[in-house]
Amino acid sequence: MRVLVVDDDRFNLMVAQGYLQYYFKEYTVFLCQDPKAVMGMLETENIDILLLDIMMPEIDGIDILRQIRSNEAYGDLQVIMLTAMNDSESFKTCFEIGASDYVRKPIDITEFQARLKAVAKNRSNTLMLKDMIDVMKKQNIELKTVNALLKDTQFHLVQSEKMAAIGELAAGVAHEINNPIGYIGSNLETLSNYLKKINEYFIYNQECLEGMVTCFEDSQYKQIMDTIKGKYNQLKIEAITGDLENIITDSKNGIQRVAEIIQSLLNLSTTSLDQEKDFCLLELIVNQVFLIVKHEAENVAVITQNNTMLPEIYCNAGQIGQVLLNILLNAIQAIKLQSKESLGHIEVNTYQEADYMCISITDDGPGIPEENLDKIYNPFFTSRDVGQGTGLGLSISFDIIVNKHKGVLDVKSILNEGTTFIIKLPISV
Repeated sequence: MRVLVVDDDRFNLMVAQGYLQYYFKEYTVFLCQDPKAVMGMLETENIDILLLDIMMPEIDGIDILRQIRSNEAYGDLQVIMLTAMNDSESFKTCFEIGASDYVRKPIDITEFQARLKAVAKNRSNTLMLKDMIDVMKKQNIELKTVNALLKDTQFHLVQSEKMAAIGELAAGVAHEINNPIGYIGSNLETLSNYLKKINEYFIYNQECLEGMVTCFEDSQYKQIMDTIKGKYNQLKIEAITGDLENIITDSKNGIQRVAEIIQSLLNLSTTSLDQEKDFCLLELIVNQVFLIVKHEAENVAVITQNNTMLPEIYCNAGQIGQVLLNILLNAIQAIKLQSKESLGHIEVNTYQEADYMCISITDDGPGIPEENLDKIYNPFFTSRDVGQGTGLGLSISFDIIVNKHKGVLDVKSILNEGTTFIIKLPISV
Protein backbone atom coordinates (compact mmCIF):
# COMPACT_ATOMS: atom_id res chain seq x y z
CA MET A 1 0.00 0.00 0.00
CA ARG A 2 1.17 3.55 -0.83
CA VAL A 3 0.09 6.05 1.86
CA LEU A 4 0.19 9.86 1.62
CA VAL A 5 -0.04 11.91 4.86
CA VAL A 6 -1.09 15.57 4.49
CA ASP A 7 -0.76 18.02 7.41
CA ASP A 8 0.53 21.60 7.60
CA ASP A 9 2.12 20.80 11.00
CA ARG A 10 5.49 19.06 10.53
CA PHE A 11 5.37 17.53 14.03
CA ASN A 12 2.07 15.79 13.20
CA LEU A 13 3.59 14.51 9.96
CA MET A 14 6.54 13.02 11.86
CA VAL A 15 4.22 11.33 14.40
CA ALA A 16 2.08 9.78 11.65
CA GLN A 17 5.16 8.69 9.73
CA GLY A 18 6.60 7.07 12.86
CA TYR A 19 3.42 5.09 13.52
CA LEU A 20 3.16 3.96 9.90
CA GLN A 21 6.79 2.87 9.65
CA TYR A 22 6.60 1.00 12.95
CA TYR A 23 3.21 -0.73 12.66
CA PHE A 24 2.90 -0.98 8.86
CA LYS A 25 6.44 -1.70 7.70
CA GLU A 26 5.29 -2.97 4.30
CA TYR A 27 3.66 0.36 3.41
CA THR A 28 5.38 3.08 1.37
CA VAL A 29 4.85 6.44 3.11
CA PHE A 30 4.79 9.90 1.49
CA LEU A 31 4.56 13.18 3.43
CA CYS A 32 3.06 16.48 2.27
CA GLN A 33 3.10 19.74 4.28
CA ASP A 34 1.72 21.89 1.43
CA PRO A 35 -2.00 21.23 0.82
CA LYS A 36 -1.74 22.77 -2.66
CA ALA A 37 0.62 19.95 -3.70
CA VAL A 38 -1.77 17.10 -2.82
CA MET A 39 -3.44 16.68 -6.23
CA GLY A 40 -0.08 16.61 -7.98
CA MET A 41 1.26 13.91 -5.66
CA LEU A 42 -1.87 11.80 -6.13
CA GLU A 43 -1.28 11.92 -9.87
CA THR A 44 2.44 11.04 -9.77
CA GLU A 45 2.73 8.66 -6.81
CA ASN A 46 -0.20 6.25 -7.41
CA ILE A 47 -1.50 6.63 -3.84
CA ASP A 48 -3.80 3.99 -2.29
CA ILE A 49 -4.62 5.63 1.06
CA LEU A 50 -4.69 9.36 1.91
CA LEU A 51 -4.47 10.61 5.53
CA LEU A 52 -5.80 14.18 5.25
CA ASP A 53 -5.84 16.83 7.99
CA ILE A 54 -9.05 18.90 8.06
CA MET A 55 -7.76 22.15 9.59
CA MET A 56 -5.10 23.68 7.31
CA PRO A 57 -4.44 27.28 6.12
CA GLU A 58 -5.39 28.56 2.65
CA ILE A 59 -7.18 25.35 1.68
CA ASP A 60 -8.63 22.96 4.24
CA GLY A 61 -8.95 19.19 4.07
CA ILE A 62 -12.67 19.28 3.24
CA ASP A 63 -12.02 21.38 0.12
CA ILE A 64 -9.24 19.00 -0.94
CA LEU A 65 -11.62 16.08 -0.39
CA ARG A 66 -14.15 17.79 -2.70
CA GLN A 67 -11.48 18.13 -5.40
CA ILE A 68 -10.56 14.48 -5.07
CA ARG A 69 -14.12 13.17 -5.26
CA SER A 70 -14.91 15.40 -8.25
CA ASN A 71 -12.21 13.54 -10.20
CA GLU A 72 -13.35 10.08 -11.40
CA ALA A 73 -9.75 8.88 -11.45
CA TYR A 74 -9.73 8.96 -7.63
CA GLY A 75 -13.21 7.58 -7.06
CA ASP A 76 -11.89 4.53 -5.20
CA LEU A 77 -9.06 6.29 -3.30
CA GLN A 78 -9.37 5.60 0.44
CA VAL A 79 -9.36 8.90 2.40
CA ILE A 80 -9.03 9.06 6.20
CA MET A 81 -9.66 12.52 7.69
CA LEU A 82 -7.34 13.63 10.53
CA THR A 83 -8.89 16.05 13.01
CA ALA A 84 -8.77 17.32 16.57
CA MET A 85 -12.40 18.47 16.33
CA ASN A 86 -15.44 16.76 17.81
CA ASP A 87 -17.79 18.60 15.46
CA SER A 88 -20.42 16.09 14.26
CA GLU A 89 -21.50 18.41 11.46
CA SER A 90 -17.96 18.43 10.03
CA PHE A 91 -17.80 14.66 10.24
CA LYS A 92 -21.15 14.41 8.48
CA THR A 93 -19.94 16.73 5.71
CA CYS A 94 -16.78 14.66 5.23
CA PHE A 95 -18.73 11.41 4.89
CA GLU A 96 -21.26 12.99 2.54
CA ILE A 97 -18.45 14.16 0.28
CA GLY A 98 -16.85 10.74 0.31
CA ALA A 99 -14.45 10.25 3.23
CA SER A 100 -13.70 6.61 3.98
CA ASP A 101 -13.07 7.10 7.71
CA TYR A 102 -11.56 9.50 10.26
CA VAL A 103 -8.88 9.45 12.98
CA ARG A 104 -8.93 11.87 15.90
CA LYS A 105 -5.86 13.80 17.04
CA PRO A 106 -3.91 13.31 19.15
CA ILE A 107 -3.68 9.91 17.50
CA ASP A 108 -4.69 6.89 19.55
CA ILE A 109 -2.56 4.06 18.18
CA THR A 110 -5.19 1.33 18.66
CA GLU A 111 -7.83 3.36 16.82
CA PHE A 112 -5.28 4.37 14.17
CA GLN A 113 -4.29 0.75 13.47
CA ALA A 114 -7.89 -0.50 13.33
CA ARG A 115 -9.13 2.19 10.98
CA LEU A 116 -6.10 2.02 8.68
CA LYS A 117 -6.39 -1.77 8.42
CA ALA A 118 -10.08 -1.45 7.55
CA VAL A 119 -9.56 1.03 4.71
CA ALA A 120 -6.54 -0.94 3.46
CA LYS A 121 -8.73 -4.02 3.22
CA ASN A 122 -11.39 -2.03 1.36
CA ARG A 123 -8.71 -0.77 -1.03
CA SER A 124 -7.45 -4.32 -1.66
CA ASN A 125 -10.98 -5.56 -2.31
CA THR A 126 -11.64 -2.65 -4.67
CA LEU A 127 -8.49 -3.37 -6.65
CA MET A 128 -9.45 -7.05 -6.79
CA LEU A 129 -12.91 -6.15 -8.09
CA LYS A 130 -11.39 -3.90 -10.77
CA ASP A 131 -9.10 -6.73 -11.86
CA MET A 132 -12.06 -9.11 -12.00
CA ILE A 133 -14.06 -6.66 -14.10
CA ASP A 134 -11.11 -6.22 -16.47
CA VAL A 135 -10.82 -10.00 -16.82
CA MET A 136 -14.55 -10.32 -17.49
CA LYS A 137 -14.41 -7.56 -20.11
CA LYS A 138 -11.46 -9.25 -21.78
CA GLN A 139 -13.23 -12.62 -21.75
CA ASN A 140 -16.34 -11.03 -23.22
CA ILE A 141 -14.28 -9.49 -26.03
CA GLU A 142 -12.57 -12.85 -26.65
CA LEU A 143 -15.94 -14.63 -26.79
CA LYS A 144 -17.28 -12.05 -29.24
CA THR A 145 -14.12 -12.44 -31.33
CA VAL A 146 -14.46 -16.22 -31.32
CA ASN A 147 -18.12 -15.94 -32.29
CA ALA A 148 -17.26 -13.56 -35.13
CA LEU A 149 -14.54 -15.93 -36.33
CA LEU A 150 -17.02 -18.82 -36.29
CA LYS A 151 -19.48 -16.88 -38.45
CA ASP A 152 -16.75 -15.75 -40.82
CA THR A 153 -15.39 -19.30 -41.07
CA GLN A 154 -18.82 -20.71 -41.85
CA PHE A 155 -19.34 -18.15 -44.62
CA HIS A 156 -16.11 -19.16 -46.37
CA LEU A 157 -16.66 -22.89 -45.91
CA VAL A 158 -19.89 -22.90 -47.90
CA GLN A 159 -17.95 -21.77 -50.95
CA SER A 160 -16.09 -25.06 -51.38
CA GLU A 161 -15.98 -28.76 -50.64
CA LYS A 162 -14.66 -27.87 -47.20
CA MET A 163 -18.24 -27.05 -46.21
CA ALA A 164 -19.23 -30.64 -46.91
CA ALA A 165 -16.49 -31.94 -44.63
CA ILE A 166 -16.94 -29.42 -41.84
CA GLY A 167 -20.72 -29.68 -42.17
CA GLU A 168 -20.53 -33.33 -41.10
CA LEU A 169 -18.66 -32.20 -38.01
CA ALA A 170 -21.04 -29.39 -37.01
CA ALA A 171 -22.62 -31.25 -34.10
CA GLY A 172 -19.26 -32.42 -32.80
CA VAL A 173 -17.67 -28.99 -33.02
CA ALA A 174 -20.71 -27.44 -31.30
CA HIS A 175 -20.41 -30.03 -28.52
CA GLU A 176 -16.70 -29.35 -28.05
CA ILE A 177 -17.31 -25.59 -27.87
CA ASN A 178 -20.48 -25.77 -25.73
CA ASN A 179 -18.69 -27.62 -22.91
CA PRO A 180 -16.20 -24.84 -22.07
CA ILE A 181 -18.74 -22.11 -22.85
CA GLY A 182 -21.14 -23.83 -20.42
CA TYR A 183 -18.81 -23.68 -17.46
CA ILE A 184 -17.65 -20.17 -18.41
CA GLY A 185 -21.30 -19.09 -18.24
CA SER A 186 -21.71 -20.84 -14.89
CA ASN A 187 -18.56 -19.18 -13.56
CA LEU A 188 -19.72 -15.74 -14.66
CA GLU A 189 -23.09 -16.29 -12.91
CA THR A 190 -21.28 -17.28 -9.71
CA LEU A 191 -18.98 -14.29 -10.09
CA SER A 192 -21.99 -12.01 -10.47
CA ASN A 193 -23.50 -13.35 -7.22
CA TYR A 194 -20.16 -12.92 -5.46
CA LEU A 195 -19.90 -9.31 -6.61
CA LYS A 196 -23.42 -8.59 -5.31
CA LYS A 197 -22.48 -9.95 -1.87
CA ILE A 198 -19.20 -8.03 -1.74
CA ASN A 199 -21.00 -4.85 -2.80
CA GLU A 200 -23.66 -5.43 -0.15
CA TYR A 201 -20.89 -5.79 2.42
CA PHE A 202 -19.22 -2.54 1.32
CA ILE A 203 -22.53 -0.64 1.50
CA TYR A 204 -23.20 -2.11 4.94
CA ASN A 205 -19.73 -1.02 6.09
CA GLN A 206 -20.36 2.53 4.83
CA GLU A 207 -23.66 2.71 6.71
CA CYS A 208 -21.98 1.48 9.88
CA LEU A 209 -19.13 3.98 9.51
CA GLU A 210 -21.61 6.83 9.10
CA GLY A 211 -23.33 5.61 12.23
CA MET A 212 -20.00 5.82 14.08
CA VAL A 213 -19.93 9.62 13.58
CA THR A 214 -21.85 10.15 16.81
CA CYS A 215 -20.43 7.10 18.62
CA PHE A 216 -17.52 7.97 20.84
CA GLU A 217 -18.11 5.41 23.63
CA ASP A 218 -15.96 2.28 23.51
CA SER A 219 -18.96 -0.02 24.05
CA GLN A 220 -20.84 1.45 21.09
CA TYR A 221 -17.70 1.33 18.94
CA LYS A 222 -17.13 -2.34 19.82
CA GLN A 223 -20.78 -3.17 19.15
CA ILE A 224 -20.61 -1.67 15.64
CA MET A 225 -17.30 -3.42 14.89
CA ASP A 226 -18.81 -6.76 16.03
CA THR A 227 -21.81 -6.10 13.76
CA ILE A 228 -19.51 -5.48 10.78
CA LYS A 229 -17.58 -8.67 11.54
CA GLY A 230 -20.85 -10.59 11.79
CA LYS A 231 -21.93 -9.32 8.38
CA TYR A 232 -18.50 -10.33 6.99
CA ASN A 233 -19.02 -13.89 8.24
CA GLN A 234 -22.69 -14.04 7.22
CA LEU A 235 -21.90 -13.14 3.61
CA LYS A 236 -18.88 -15.51 3.59
CA ILE A 237 -16.65 -12.77 2.17
CA GLU A 238 -13.46 -14.67 3.03
CA ALA A 239 -14.61 -17.81 1.18
CA ILE A 240 -15.77 -15.72 -1.77
CA THR A 241 -12.47 -13.89 -2.19
CA GLY A 242 -10.62 -17.20 -1.89
CA ASP A 243 -12.74 -18.72 -4.67
CA LEU A 244 -12.36 -15.82 -7.12
CA GLU A 245 -8.98 -16.89 -8.49
CA ASN A 246 -10.21 -20.44 -9.25
CA ILE A 247 -13.27 -19.10 -11.06
CA ILE A 248 -11.19 -16.76 -13.20
CA THR A 249 -8.63 -19.52 -13.95
CA ASP A 250 -11.39 -21.96 -15.01
CA SER A 251 -12.93 -19.32 -17.26
CA LYS A 252 -9.57 -18.55 -18.88
CA ASN A 253 -9.02 -22.26 -19.51
CA GLY A 254 -12.44 -22.47 -21.15
CA ILE A 255 -11.62 -19.51 -23.38
CA GLN A 256 -8.31 -21.17 -24.32
CA ARG A 257 -10.12 -24.42 -25.17
CA VAL A 258 -12.58 -22.61 -27.45
CA ALA A 259 -9.73 -20.65 -29.04
CA GLU A 260 -7.81 -23.87 -29.83
CA ILE A 261 -10.85 -25.41 -31.49
CA ILE A 262 -11.54 -22.28 -33.49
CA GLN A 263 -7.88 -21.96 -34.48
CA SER A 264 -7.91 -25.53 -35.77
CA LEU A 265 -11.03 -24.80 -37.80
CA LEU A 266 -9.45 -21.65 -39.18
CA ASN A 267 -6.25 -23.40 -40.15
CA LEU A 268 -8.24 -25.99 -42.10
CA SER A 269 -10.92 -23.79 -43.58
CA THR A 270 -9.69 -20.28 -44.30
CA THR A 271 -6.48 -21.21 -46.07
CA SER A 272 -6.84 -20.35 -49.75
CA LEU A 273 -5.92 -22.93 -52.35
CA ASP A 274 -3.67 -20.26 -53.85
CA GLN A 275 -2.00 -19.33 -50.57
CA GLU A 276 1.77 -19.58 -50.53
CA LYS A 277 3.40 -22.57 -48.87
CA ASP A 278 5.49 -22.38 -45.73
CA PHE A 279 7.51 -24.67 -43.47
CA CYS A 280 5.35 -26.55 -40.96
CA LEU A 281 5.20 -29.76 -38.90
CA LEU A 282 3.04 -32.66 -40.09
CA GLU A 283 2.44 -33.64 -36.46
CA LEU A 284 0.88 -30.24 -35.77
CA ILE A 285 -1.44 -30.58 -38.79
CA VAL A 286 -2.52 -34.06 -37.64
CA ASN A 287 -3.19 -32.82 -34.09
CA GLN A 288 -5.38 -29.97 -35.34
CA VAL A 289 -7.46 -32.32 -37.48
CA PHE A 290 -7.81 -34.74 -34.55
CA LEU A 291 -9.23 -31.95 -32.42
CA ILE A 292 -11.98 -31.39 -34.99
CA VAL A 293 -12.91 -35.03 -35.73
CA LYS A 294 -12.68 -36.17 -32.11
CA HIS A 295 -16.41 -35.94 -31.40
CA GLU A 296 -17.40 -37.34 -34.80
CA ALA A 297 -15.47 -40.55 -34.03
CA GLU A 298 -17.03 -40.96 -30.59
CA ASN A 299 -18.91 -44.27 -30.24
CA VAL A 300 -17.76 -45.20 -33.77
CA ALA A 301 -14.02 -45.76 -33.79
CA VAL A 302 -10.91 -45.43 -31.69
CA ILE A 303 -8.32 -43.25 -33.41
CA THR A 304 -4.68 -43.86 -32.51
CA GLN A 305 -1.76 -41.72 -33.56
CA ASN A 306 1.87 -42.78 -33.97
CA ASN A 307 4.13 -39.88 -34.85
CA THR A 308 7.79 -40.03 -35.78
CA MET A 309 9.73 -36.90 -34.93
CA LEU A 310 10.04 -35.29 -38.35
CA PRO A 311 11.56 -31.98 -39.42
CA GLU A 312 9.41 -29.24 -40.91
CA ILE A 313 8.21 -29.69 -44.47
CA TYR A 314 7.45 -27.04 -47.08
CA CYS A 315 3.72 -27.24 -47.80
CA ASN A 316 0.36 -25.52 -47.53
CA ALA A 317 -0.77 -26.61 -44.05
CA GLY A 318 -4.43 -25.78 -44.67
CA GLN A 319 -4.57 -27.87 -47.83
CA ILE A 320 -2.83 -30.87 -46.22
CA GLY A 321 -5.22 -30.59 -43.26
CA GLN A 322 -8.16 -30.60 -45.66
CA VAL A 323 -6.90 -33.81 -47.30
CA LEU A 324 -6.41 -35.51 -43.93
CA LEU A 325 -9.86 -34.34 -42.79
CA ASN A 326 -11.53 -35.75 -45.92
CA ILE A 327 -9.86 -39.15 -45.53
CA LEU A 328 -10.59 -39.42 -41.80
CA LEU A 329 -14.25 -38.48 -42.27
CA ASN A 330 -14.57 -41.08 -45.02
CA ALA A 331 -13.06 -43.71 -42.70
CA ILE A 332 -15.38 -42.78 -39.82
CA GLN A 333 -18.42 -42.81 -42.12
CA ALA A 334 -17.46 -46.20 -43.57
CA ILE A 335 -17.06 -47.78 -40.12
CA LYS A 336 -20.35 -46.23 -38.96
CA LEU A 337 -22.23 -47.81 -41.88
CA GLN A 338 -21.03 -51.28 -40.82
CA SER A 339 -23.10 -51.12 -37.61
CA LYS A 340 -20.43 -53.01 -35.67
CA GLU A 341 -21.12 -54.22 -32.16
CA SER A 342 -17.64 -53.06 -31.11
CA LEU A 343 -15.78 -49.89 -31.92
CA GLY A 344 -13.82 -49.69 -35.12
CA HIS A 345 -10.20 -48.66 -35.28
CA ILE A 346 -8.37 -45.96 -37.25
CA GLU A 347 -4.60 -45.62 -37.08
CA VAL A 348 -2.67 -42.56 -38.26
CA ASN A 349 1.12 -42.71 -38.66
CA THR A 350 3.62 -40.05 -39.70
CA TYR A 351 7.04 -41.20 -40.91
CA GLN A 352 9.80 -40.62 -43.46
CA GLU A 353 10.30 -42.87 -46.45
CA ALA A 354 13.23 -42.12 -48.78
CA ASP A 355 12.68 -38.58 -50.14
CA TYR A 356 9.11 -38.29 -48.81
CA MET A 357 7.43 -37.44 -45.56
CA CYS A 358 4.35 -39.60 -45.20
CA ILE A 359 1.02 -39.80 -43.43
CA SER A 360 -0.79 -43.15 -43.50
CA ILE A 361 -4.44 -43.54 -42.46
CA THR A 362 -5.62 -47.12 -41.93
CA ASP A 363 -9.15 -48.16 -40.95
CA ASP A 364 -10.82 -51.53 -40.35
CA GLY A 365 -13.95 -50.55 -42.26
CA PRO A 366 -15.67 -52.49 -45.06
CA GLY A 367 -12.97 -51.70 -47.62
CA ILE A 368 -13.42 -50.44 -51.20
CA PRO A 369 -14.58 -52.84 -53.92
CA GLU A 370 -11.80 -53.49 -56.43
CA GLU A 371 -13.89 -52.17 -59.32
CA ASN A 372 -14.15 -48.78 -57.56
CA LEU A 373 -10.49 -48.29 -56.71
CA ASP A 374 -9.67 -46.65 -60.03
CA LYS A 375 -12.70 -44.33 -59.75
CA ILE A 376 -12.38 -42.87 -56.25
CA TYR A 377 -10.41 -39.82 -57.40
CA ASN A 378 -12.90 -39.00 -60.16
CA PRO A 379 -14.94 -35.83 -59.55
CA PHE A 380 -18.45 -36.51 -58.19
CA PHE A 381 -17.80 -40.22 -57.67
CA THR A 382 -19.35 -41.43 -54.42
CA SER A 383 -20.61 -44.71 -53.03
CA ARG A 384 -22.83 -42.96 -50.49
CA ASP A 385 -26.56 -42.49 -50.78
CA VAL A 386 -27.89 -39.42 -52.60
CA GLY A 387 -27.49 -36.32 -50.44
CA GLN A 388 -24.80 -37.92 -48.27
CA GLY A 389 -21.79 -36.48 -50.10
CA THR A 390 -20.68 -34.49 -53.12
CA GLY A 391 -18.07 -36.91 -54.41
CA LEU A 392 -15.50 -34.10 -54.56
CA GLY A 393 -13.52 -34.81 -51.38
CA LEU A 394 -11.01 -37.32 -52.75
CA SER A 395 -10.86 -35.55 -56.12
CA ILE A 396 -9.81 -32.32 -54.38
CA SER A 397 -7.43 -34.30 -52.15
CA PHE A 398 -5.74 -35.87 -55.18
CA ASP A 399 -5.35 -32.44 -56.80
CA ILE A 400 -3.82 -30.97 -53.64
CA ILE A 401 -1.29 -33.78 -53.08
CA VAL A 402 -0.35 -34.72 -56.64
CA ASN A 403 -0.76 -31.50 -58.62
CA LYS A 404 -0.12 -28.77 -56.07
CA HIS A 405 2.50 -30.50 -53.91
CA LYS A 406 4.03 -32.90 -56.46
CA GLY A 407 3.43 -35.75 -54.06
CA VAL A 408 1.72 -39.13 -54.13
CA LEU A 409 -1.70 -40.23 -52.84
CA ASP A 410 -1.87 -44.03 -52.69
CA VAL A 411 -4.72 -46.29 -51.60
CA LYS A 412 -4.74 -49.96 -50.64
CA SER A 413 -7.94 -51.74 -49.74
CA ILE A 414 -9.12 -55.26 -48.97
CA LEU A 415 -12.86 -55.86 -49.04
CA ASN A 416 -14.33 -56.54 -45.56
CA GLU A 417 -10.94 -55.86 -43.92
CA GLY A 418 -10.19 -52.18 -44.35
CA THR A 419 -8.47 -49.42 -46.29
CA THR A 420 -5.16 -47.55 -46.09
CA PHE A 421 -4.49 -44.15 -47.66
CA ILE A 422 -0.88 -42.96 -47.84
CA ILE A 423 -0.05 -39.29 -48.35
CA LYS A 424 3.53 -38.76 -49.56
CA LEU A 425 4.98 -35.25 -49.66
CA PRO A 426 8.40 -34.59 -51.23
CA ILE A 427 11.04 -33.34 -48.80
CA SER A 428 12.85 -31.22 -51.37
CA VAL A 429 11.36 -27.77 -51.94
